[in-house]
Amino acid sequence: MLLALALAFAEDAPPTPSPPAGDEEVDEVMIIYDREVGRARDALKLKLREEGYKRSERKGDYTVFKNDTPWHPQVWLHDDGWVSIRRQPPRIHSPGHSFADQGSPLNYLWCIPTLMTACVSVGGWTIGERKYSAIKSDVLEGTREEVRALNDAVVREHLGKRVYRDIPNDLDIIWQDSAVAAQERRRLLYLYWDSRLENDAGFEAKEAIRSYILGVVQSSAEPFPAAELAELNDSRQSTSPLVLNGSPAPAEAPAPPEATAPTVPPTP
Repeated sequence: MLLALALAFAEDAPPTPSPPAGDEEVDEVMIIYDREVGRARDALKLKLREEGYKRSERKGDYTVFKNDTPWHPQVWLHDDGWVSIRRQPPRIHSPGHSFADQGSPLNYLWCIPTLMTACVSVGGWTIGERKYSAIKSDVLEGTREEVRALNDAVVREHLGKRVYRDIPNDLDIIWQDSAVAAQERRRLLYLYWDSRLENDAGFEAKEAIRSYILGVVQSSAEPFPAAELAELNDSRQSTSPLVLNGSPAPAEAPAPPEATAPTVPPTP
């Protein structure tokens, strides 16, 4: 079931999370997200190659893409999907080639002091800020869709990890602590649900917590009593209450219009 939900999340809208059945099933879900990120990253690399960035170098947690044109900027692609543009530093290379590892080592015999300029490219340092900004804008505009797709895939991967792995682990720690009274553990679970932000990611987290409570707590010997849940809902910070009858929380009903006294026509 989780596998189908993850496929729907990757292709269309985010699914309504349900408690993971086991580590193997969660791993399958995370593999789907990881593959989606990999496809988006490959698409960006292909687009950069089309833009002339045919060489790359791995450095720590990012990859540097280099253009054969010395005054074109470098593109730094970080593992978290963040992309930055930097001026190319000076290069030392054999005459007639763009990079030091191209051509025969014998070509460096031409790099004598009188011809040193033939072996050095000062890169983007030679062009003005206006021209550099225009080239940089062209690179950003040409890869905008691919960068956005990669960022979206990375966000979905992190949200999926949070919903399917981190949140259930946090809830297990709270609920399985037998040294704490059941009522206090239920209150802590409720506070965990109530403290999530009310944005897209927060609502996904809230629904994951609610699904956990329905699947684990309410099926145990110590479920939420109706009166206890009502009391917690009365003191909530969230817009809508936590509903555990198997249905989503109802939308807030609009306030009725204030009653107004009828207008009495003046006496002639």
